[in-house]
Order: sequence, then structure tokens, then C-alpha cells
Amino acid sequence: MKRSEGNGPVRRTRAARGIYYRQTTTGRAYEFTFTDSDGRQRWQRVDGGFREAEAARGDVQAKLGRGERVAPSRLTLRDYEEQWADAQQGRVRPRTLRRYRADLRLHVMPKLGRRKLGSLTADDVATIISDMQRRGFKAWTIRGVLTALGRVLASATRSGLIAANPVRQLDRGERPRVERRDVPSLDREAVGRLIVKTPPKYRTLVAVTVLLGLRQGEALALRWQDVDGRAGMIRVRFGLGRDGLLASPKTPAAKRDVPMPPSLAKLLAAHRLKSPFSADLDFVFASETGTPLAVRNIIRRGLEPALAAAKLPKLTWHDLRHVAASLLIAEGASVGYVSRLLGHATPAITLSLYAHAFAVAEHDDRTRERMEQAFGSVLGGS
Repeated sequence: MKRSEGNGPVRRTRAARGIYYRQTTTGRAYEFTFTDSDGRQRWQRVDGGFREAEAARGDVQAKLGRGERVAPSRLTLRDYEEQWADAQQGRVRPRTLRRYRADLRLHVMPKLGRRKLGSLTADDVATIISDMQRRGFKAWTIRGVLTALGRVLASATRSGLIAANPVRQLDRGERPRVERRDVPSLDREAVGRLIVKTPPKYRTLVAVTVLLGLRQGEALALRWQDVDGRAGMIRVRFGLGRDGLLASPKTPAAKRDVPMPPSLAKLLAAHRLKSPFSADLDFVFASETGTPLAVRNIIRRGLEPALAAAKLPKLTWHDLRHVAASLLIAEGASVGYVSRLLGHATPAITLSLYAHAFAVAEHDDRTRERMEQAFGSVLGGS
């Protein structure tokens, strides 16, 4: 079968009823055809092989069979994104929604905002990616833009405004590859040196973060009613948003009780005695006016000088949370326990982040012992 597309004819080979493929330099590219709700024949590319094409076509046919509308919408991407954003109120955290909309406004709408929803293709999305790569944006930033656009288009797909989500149709090689940073770790001596070298105003905050693994917003949201020195617990119930307001944690698992050592409880008690804001509802880490400490200040006036004085490598504030996790793992804590203390939604997230640390903690000493048993006498006698 030959069909004109773009600047020249495209040869399609029939694989099954309504399913075709084109031979490309990287293999077969599958598409399916269907008659939409307006009676027009449509072609839809799929990400994957024959089975994926068969499933995608079956999904469209099922929607049509249920009477759902499957036809290109006259709405532009910009118009639909505004409708989508209004519908997300109360469903998505305000900070997350603002980030999604900012990413779309900066990187997608200038090129695709006026395009009809039904005209968008995976090639259009790939163009956004390549343009951002040329402009020097990192893979994490590009992935964030794809997440935002993908959620908007997934909603349009569910509503029957488009047959399939172009973001999901990207080839694997078209998606930016994110190189995960090595999880930083410090030994006990280095952690102690960091705490001692932190300026007094920020010392307790750094200690709470690097020893207990609280998120930055969780630590800044702590009020004295959340600190139970007798029980040796810190109760995490809120996070602090960029707007300076208390907000519910990211996930239900983030609401947790975190045990603290007696020495940290004493440090917090001394901190409370010195603070002019020591009522139960006052913030533990307060500014001179009683508001939570500013993020910029705790980094520039607290963490950065401490790292320099302690002669430690550069770390972000979030890295302190990773250091806390590494210390727990080195002490033999299980995946489930570390996950609970860090407030991860599932232990699988913890394992994905710290698999190497768990493997090292479990196997390195055992491997050294076995190698010593096997070869110690030989090496000693050489």
C-alpha cells in the first residue's frame, strides 16, 4: 500500500486488519487506521510493535463502540491546557501545578500553543526535545516538560479529543536520558565535623536534617509541638511550601514519627531555651520575626560555610537527606525501616535510590572475609 504523507509517498505494508507498518532504518514502525466519530479515516502511529498497535486500535474501537467521541478536537493546545489546569484544582498540589504550567508556558506553548489538539504528533514533541537540547537544558528539565505535556494530552485522550497521546508515542531513543547522580555519603567523623563547623544559628537545623533525613520543607515546618523530647520523637505532619505556608506532606507516608537520639533531643531543648519563639505553635527554626527561616539563608549562611570549614565536598541541602539514609543503611537498617523513616511512598522507591548502598552494606564485609579465608595464607606466605 502506498500513501502520500509529507513530501513524498509512504509505503505501508498490511500486517492485519487495520494495522500496517513502514520499514525504517531502525526497524518496523507500526500504525493503525480507524474511522473516527465524524466518519473520517484516521492514521495513528504507535510506540512499539504489532501487539502495541493491536491494543491501541482495540482501545479506539472500544471507545467508539461505547459511543465515546473519538475525533480531532477544534480546541488548540493552549485552550485545552487552560481547561485542564482548572480541572486540576484540588487534585494536584498547587506547587506542582504551577511548575507544570510554567514548563508548558516557557517551552511548549510558543511552538505548539496555537496548534489544534488533533494535529499534534510525536514528531512535534520530538522537536520540542531537540530544541531544548540545543539550548542547553538538562535532561531532568526536559523530562519535567514531557511530564507536564504528557498529563495534559493524556487527559485529552481519555476525553476522546485525540486518539492517542503523542508523548507516549515517542521512541525510546527520542527521550532524554537522565544520568542519576551518585548518592553522596559521609562517614560518622565527617558528619560530626559538619555539625560542629555549622554556624550556631543553623547548627541544630543541619543536625536534624543530616541525622534524621527530613526533607527541607519538613524541617522548616516543624513547630515545637512536633518535638517530643521525652519520647525521643519528632512528628512530621506538614511541609513548608515556597509561599511560606504549611501544606500537607507529599504522600500519606510522609506523615510519620521519626526517632531521634538523646543527644539530638538535648540539642533541641537547648535551642528552644535560647529562642524567643518557644511556644508550642512557634516554628522550631524561626527567623528574627518568628517566620520560618528562608531557604536561601540556610544554604548561603549555614550549609555552604559549614562545608568549607569542615573541608567537605560540595553538597546540596537535599544531599543531607541522602547522607542520613546512607548512615542508616551502614548501621544495618532494613529497606522497609529506611523507607518509613524517610517518608517514601513505598519501599520500592527507597530501594531504587539506595540499592547500591544496601548491596555494599550487606556484601562488602562478607566478601572480604571469604577472600581472606581463601587466600590469606597464600598471600601471607608470598
